[in-house]
Amino acid sequence: MNYNYEDNFWALIYEQYDQLSGCGIQELNFYLNEVKEIKGKCLEIGCGTGIKFFQILQNGVDIFGFDISKEMLEVLEEKAKQLKISNISKRISKQNMIDFKYSCKFDSIIIPNRTFLHNVSQKEQLDTLKNIHKHLTDSGKLILNFFQPKLNVLINEMEQFKQFANLTNPQTNEPISLYFKEKKDILNQIINIEWKFKTPNEESLTQMKVKWIYKSEFELLLKLAGFKTIEVFGDFDKNKLKTDSRELVWIARKT
Repeated sequence: MNYNYEDNFWALIYEQYDQLSGCGIQELNFYLNEVKEIKGKCLEIGCGTGIKFFQILQNGVDIFGFDISKEMLEVLEEKAKQLKISNISKRISKQNMIDFKYSCKFDSIIIPNRTFLHNVSQKEQLDTLKNIHKHLTDSGKLILNFFQPKLNVLINEMEQFKQFANLTNPQTNEPISLYFKEKKDILNQIINIEWKFKTPNEESLTQMKVKWIYKSEFELLLKLAGFKTIEVFGDFDKNKLKTDSRELVWIARKT
């Protein structure tokens, strides 16, 4: 069984999944506008199949990216060929956000798509933030988002598979039905998700863990990692955070 997004099926259908589950154009425009304003080198953590990566690159930003999934990166490389973007291998790599390494520093590091939540221990969270801090220029910014935890949602269990969507294999046009079920570990703030991909000929299971984080908790983690200036918003339009806000949208600076 595979874990998180390290699966051939995820690489095939991720863009369809992202359109259905993410914040779409609002999230893309937020990150694009932020990194264009900052200028300089940008790093995307969890660049996946390049949904945001290529939009940012084609807007003149000197962006690099990495992902833990080789299957996702293979799709990204194929898209680069279709877009006639050369030397893409110099911009992307297979790495982990906990211990990634670059010889240069970045003016902005972005973590879209709630990717930071795949750090499922406090040590992983802090190691990742310290590593990011180390790779930022003195005036650099960390920009990321994840969902705002809501008790009424977190206490609900989903022990039986529920259909998420009917999707399509872009290579064969074969239908792929995506199902999921969840089990919450309230004590450790972890959602254990099991995904099932079903085609006319096969089924595949993959597991995923995400660790939800509360606002004050993440503020402390950022401070412990060395960040000095911290802003948090309730959406991608930078509106004030409210109790019913869906997202926690963060901008943290080294100084």
